[in-house]
Amino acid sequence: MAVVQAVERDGRQIRFERTATVCRIDDGPKYRVYDGNRRVILAMLRKAGLTTEGQQQLVPPDFPDPIPCNVCDEETALENVERKHRGNGSWKQYERDRFMFDYRGGPKTVLIRLEELIKAVTKWPALNMRYVEDDVFNKKHLEEMGLLPDEPDFGVPLELLEELVEAVADKLDNELNTRNARNDPASVLPGELIDRIREARHRRPAGEKADGRERELPSDNSEPPSQSHGGPGRDDVLRPDTSGTLPHTDASARRRRGRTRQVKPASIPVFGNPSGLRLQTGDVNNMYRTLEELWNMYARGGMRNAAAFVPIFRMGLRLLIDTAAMERCGGLDRYVGEYAGEAKKRLRQAANSADLVTFMRNQAVSPENLLRLLQNGAHAYTSTGNKEQALAMSILIGEMLSISHGRP
Repeated sequence: MAVVQAVERDGRQIRFERTATVCRIDDGPKYRVYDGNRRVILAMLRKAGLTTEGQQQLVPPDFPDPIPCNVCDEETALENVERKHRGNGSWKQYERDRFMFDYRGGPKTVLIRLEELIKAVTKWPALNMRYVEDDVFNKKHLEEMGLLPDEPDFGVPLELLEELVEAVADKLDNELNTRNARNDPASVLPGELIDRIREARHRRPAGEKADGRERELPSDNSEPPSQSHGGPGRDDVLRPDTSGTLPHTDASARRRRGRTRQVKPASIPVFGNPSGLRLQTGDVNNMYRTLEELWNMYARGGMRNAAAFVPIFRMGLRLLIDTAAMERCGGLDRYVGEYAGEAKKRLRQAANSADLVTFMRNQAVSPENLLRLLQNGAHAYTSTGNKEQALAMSILIGEMLSISHGRP
């Protein structure tokens, strides 16, 4: 089925920013979409007579048949994509870095390395800024933080690297921004953390596990995929690009990554305490008990209509915290500000809470972003269905309630 129509003739480059950019595959009847995947997929769904019931915002307008596209060679397609996205601000720093590394022979930058090692940009989107990469994470400052920038894993265990990056992300809105401390980021980070990093760096060679075995790591010298063997997603024709950028090639998908220690959610009790929280009698305790019972029913598979449970549980966490805040501080932001930091500190110091802290970190739940997560839970039904993150939020909230409403 022909679904594209050339809008470029005789090798002339025509800038159609609102048309999909595609290349013919081996002079055959199929095309690879380099930009505009979603427009093409929605048009094809419409053409095939498929409905998008319940997702009316995805229903495309009337499309001509055939679909006009900017048909060009691969190099021209890459130039068009680079010009469009670098020029209109639709790419942030990591997306620019990723495109240049994967398709234009660019270097593997610090943000790419941190994303491959610990999913840093995914967990802390605030890192996805040019000044963070150029100023905060330049070689000099990484060394001042205790890292070895030339080592594939920065010369330290991944757990410590993740803790350091989280500390940096937590400082970006206040002490560490374009006006404050960008030229001396180590000065606003916890000194004991930097000391632990330096101690671990000297104690264990980079790339070695605690038991002395070698750990597999992504290579800094990984070659970007060859452009002569087809472009992005060479085995996928008209593949939707949900990230807004070109899909990674098979080669980049196979790169080996270091991994942070994983904690299985099944081993984590809701609200962080297998014996339950000991709270004062009242509304907060009643709501907590109800949420705990509902979660356990959901975890056992005893809930017949469970598809919407996690977003509803997130809404329940927000209501629980609002109720606790009204009884103690009068406002949600004040309550979170007063108790969240102390709760995380207590979890770190508790004898058997290492897995809980690691699990929270893996799910990007921290005192600094808890307020935002709670607000999302109250208003964003479709984007709050992450079961593991909801469980991680309950751990921090459970410790906060133990501080503010615990029995004497």
